[in-house]
Amino acid sequence: MTNKKLLMFVVAGLFSPAAYERVASAEVHTGVTTIAVPAPIKDTAPVTGNPARLRRTDQEQPGNEMTAFSLFADGKSGLFFAMTTELQTTAGSVPANDRIQLSLTPFALTQDATSGAVSAVANTGAAKFVTNNKGNERRNANAPTAQTVNNGSVICAKYNYQAQGTNDTVRWIQCFNQAGAVVTPQTKAYAKNNDDCSMHQDGEPGVVAKFDAASNTTTMVEWAGCNGNGQDDGWAFVTTLKCDDAAAPTKCTFANVFDVSLAQREERSRGKCSVDAADASYAVCTWTEGNTQPQRDGVWIAAIDLANPALKGSDQTKAVLWKQEVAGRLDTNPAAPAGKRTYAQRAVHERILTADATGALIPSDTIIYRYSNAFGNNNTNEGKGGTYVDQMLAVIKTSRTGPTYLAKPVDLSHQLVGLGGTHLGAAAAVFGTTDKLQPGLVFLNGSHTGGGANAQLRAVSLDTATNTFTDLGMQATAPHDRHLYSNYLGNNPGNQGRNHSQITTVANPFVGQAGNTDKYLLISATSGKTMASTCAGCTDTVSNPAIKLTAMLTVTPIAQTAGAGTGGGNGTGGGTGGTGGTGGTGSDSTGGTGNSGSGSSDPGTTLGGCNAGGGSTGGLATFLLIGLAALIRRRR
Repeated sequence: MTNKKLLMFVVAGLFSPAAYERVASAEVHTGVTTIAVPAPIKDTAPVTGNPARLRRTDQEQPGNEMTAFSLFADGKSGLFFAMTTELQTTAGSVPANDRIQLSLTPFALTQDATSGAVSAVANTGAAKFVTNNKGNERRNANAPTAQTVNNGSVICAKYNYQAQGTNDTVRWIQCFNQAGAVVTPQTKAYAKNNDDCSMHQDGEPGVVAKFDAASNTTTMVEWAGCNGNGQDDGWAFVTTLKCDDAAAPTKCTFANVFDVSLAQREERSRGKCSVDAADASYAVCTWTEGNTQPQRDGVWIAAIDLANPALKGSDQTKAVLWKQEVAGRLDTNPAAPAGKRTYAQRAVHERILTADATGALIPSDTIIYRYSNAFGNNNTNEGKGGTYVDQMLAVIKTSRTGPTYLAKPVDLSHQLVGLGGTHLGAAAAVFGTTDKLQPGLVFLNGSHTGGGANAQLRAVSLDTATNTFTDLGMQATAPHDRHLYSNYLGNNPGNQGRNHSQITTVANPFVGQAGNTDKYLLISATSGKTMASTCAGCTDTVSNPAIKLTAMLTVTPIAQTAGAGTGGGNGTGGGTGGTGGTGGTGSDSTGGTGNSGSGSSDPGTTLGGCNAGGGSTGGLATFLLIGLAALIRRRR
């Protein structure tokens, strides 16, 4: 895929998945996109040529990138973070010191009184920079994440910063209360000698494991890939945050409990750790292993002990409960041209969500595990980082004693045409209506060429009775430039991009109000080039490559209350078919193929909900098929 010019894909047509044609009891509506951080006005990108195109420039910075957010306990108000070069506040344009810093923007979920539609409205006038670092290569606040802690009254941002005069990129933490006041100043979270901490799966590297109300202490577990010139490991870190009050904290103190090396060969592990809500005594972590680019030592899964009070300090190997390779090298892969050798890469996992009696979504003991097999490397014409040839999904039930495969890895590439692998966002989700909720996950597929055209949300549901997958199709979300501006204006222009997105499923705080029947919402945070049609207040920045990236939030309905649809009964149309399979336990180091399933006509397989009167297009016209090749080029 060329990046020599600022090119934007054009929508090639509309895709109406057969899974939707069978759904009569639920409706699909468009998401609502809003601006979280406007594109810089004074800080423009260097261009060259006539017509002008983006020019590669070292350490110029792309405007807004690495977006992250989290909501407080009220489920409405939250904080949005991004690496930003310039803010537009009530005081006017405010440039970042040393070109780029971490910005904080308050936002709130808001309902339109007429349509009932929900959107995320940012208070851009109150935006502020919350770091003032001066790092090597301007690594002042790289790869930020956001996490709600202290029973919902505090949001912490974590980010990478390499101070001048040092050779380590260190992970730092800073926490804020609902008023936006700092309750934990910039504090070193973790570091490893002569290694760069940390890298992780796009979006969220970990979770809150538990909250102790007696001491106002939150325990967290997360992945940290630390790749440098030292030990080069991927770590699971267990940490705590203790606050002086549960509801209105003014001071919170961060502390490390223990860490353990799970990947002894780290290059681009991009791992994640998560916890079963019913048994928080252990965490499950997944990653890609290998000291080469791309990695060649397989995709892995492991569990670590969170219940042993004796686990204190660095590299507590006795914390590992079990560890297995899920897939590795295939010497002859029939999905690859001429049956080439492939390597399993880009592990992603999300926990299956279930609703409790209150409607809250609870992470279960079962995960959906995704990876791809790829061939090629960084110095051939097969593409930087290689070429993906499939989309492998598995269903794994976890416990303290080991994993059980409910569905062994199966290739869904024939259904998920156009789904890439480079900085692929993912989130657990639920689909359909509350009486027949079906779990699954949503992928966020961005653009290599700046954005402009909308990014795509790709939904996949799981039938838990048969452990088969069904492609629910694509829906547009805000543009997301996963590569171009970060690549051309970053620390090593033309060599490597770095932009991440975040998507998260939340309960709708406005369900039942103003005719709104959407029970659950998907919130996505992206940054990219915009067009006037992208959202209210968006302008055409595509035609002017000097304008840098805008940060955006999109709220998409994904499930609705029972009985809120417009019909019922089972459809009779054909289906795309479910894919997956039951049977098989234990590890499968080379992957496998599940049994073919059949498409379901259950209305619970739909993505979407009803925003009363809000932007309905007959339930299908918002799903787009972009003209992308089935083999997706990727970079490390």
